[in-house]
Amino acid sequence: MFPAETFSDETGRRAGSAGEILAPAKLNLYLEVLGPRADGFHALETLMVPVRIYDQLFWHSNDTSVSGNNFTGEGLSLRVRCLLPNDGRTDQLLGKERDNLVLQAARLLAETAGISPSGRFSLIKRIPIQAGMGGGSSDAAAALMLANTSWKIGYSQEQLLPLAAQLGSDVPFFLSRYFQRHHAAICRGRGELVEPVRQLPRLHFVIAQPTTGLSTAEVFGQLAARAETSDQRAAASHFRLSELIKTLQSGAIASAGRKMSNRLESAAEQLSPWLDHLRDVFSRIGSIGHFMTGSGSAYVGVMRSATQARRAARRLVNMKLGTGKLGSENAESYLKLRNVFATSSC
Repeated sequence: MFPAETFSDETGRRAGSAGEILAPAKLNLYLEVLGPRADGFHALETLMVPVRIYDQLFWHSNDTSVSGNNFTGEGLSLRVRCLLPNDGRTDQLLGKERDNLVLQAARLLAETAGISPSGRFSLIKRIPIQAGMGGGSSDAAAALMLANTSWKIGYSQEQLLPLAAQLGSDVPFFLSRYFQRHHAAICRGRGELVEPVRQLPRLHFVIAQPTTGLSTAEVFGQLAARAETSDQRAAASHFRLSELIKTLQSGAIASAGRKMSNRLESAAEQLSPWLDHLRDVFSRIGSIGHFMTGSGSAYVGVMRSATQARRAARRLVNMKLGTGKLGSENAESYLKLRNVFATSSC
């Protein structure tokens, strides 16, 4: 089991030539796909909350060094250290990786501001990849904030948000929270239109990540055709989401748990056999609601308390998850979990 980390400061600290910022994961409590857009993306309506599972991003100027490694010289570099116990990857120096969102974000900001990017980023990974938990997007938003401060650019939220939208659909959600300090938001468009939601209660979760990930593009490709028009889908979605938010704000967590849903879940089920089995498992461990987050592959259970979430996580770690039925004697039929988390909303 990998329990959630807790930290007191999410907005960044500076000491001499170094800076640090925390990048939280997210969960989609509600996700509806309204239809395809002209730009090739899908129009979405989703309710997202950050949770207390954090990556940490550091920036050091080029005149600093770390024991055992030489980071002097001009330019920009990135070291990644993965602390996920079952991930299997070791520390990496990824300074030349063009598709890494931390470096993409920093270089985009430098280009926009008309400066040369410099320094060394160090990223400590605790958010799993291909889980639908927004780790890469959160890291990109953190990089924008940290570079904006470290390079003394001083851009406002309004100046940084267009850059965030270029980097990815979820990046504006993570960026907005550094400025507005909201802990949940409705995201629309392809995810870049962020509307803060306030007065939601603290929610407790258990999260299970299977060993197999899912491709976002492939999941969207499995979406079934629907008879309703996009306007009809939007109207129905607005109503369902409004009801969910009202129920959460009233404190009726059990009722709210039953209203949480993800349109992509049925599409993901066409690609991976674990989803139906996780539904069965989560109904057995006391979840008051359960759903897939994002495009998967992480599956989430809403629990009544932090204590219940920790107990459920221990049960998941120790449970033999047979793909035919629980307790199957055929070891090859077991559903294997890469990571299990007990955590809460920020």
